[in-house]
Amino acid sequence: MAIDYYNAGMNAYAGRRYQEAYDWLIQGSDDPRCDYALGVMFYNGQGVERSYTRSTEHYARAAEAGIVPAQVSAGFAYANALGVPEDFDKAARYLRMASSAGEAAAKITLAEIYAKGHGGGSRKEAAALIREVLSQGSSEEAMDIYSRYELHKA
Repeated sequence: MAIDYYNAGMNAYAGRRYQEAYDWLIQGSDDPRCDYALGVMFYNGQGVERSYTRSTEHYARAAEAGIVPAQVSAGFAYANALGVPEDFDKAARYLRMASSAGEAAAKITLAEIYAKGHGGGSRKEAAALIREVLSQGSSEEAMDIYSRYELHKA
């Protein structure tokens, strides 16, 4: 029977045994779920020295494999230069993936990138993303982007 590195790592993580969690997860780094969990650990400095660069590397690998929270995290990292050079095109690529899965946080960040004139999107697309988020309920962050960039004019 094969060892399930992800579940072993997450059990240790839940017990706050971060070094043990890291040891399991690093062995399963061919599993995108392990990559995402490692990204979280490097981002927070749990069981490892905090490294936004390593965090983003793991997030990006997991994002490419379709892990939606990793897509959001990788997009945010590239948009905000967390351990990597600011790259709005890469940020938008990851955030579009997560947005298509319905992730509100991705839509908000992607809308702001578009509203600033980056990432290959338009102000009209930015406004549409914010309206989608607001149609699902109240969002102070979405309203802030909508107002700050005057997306009602788009």
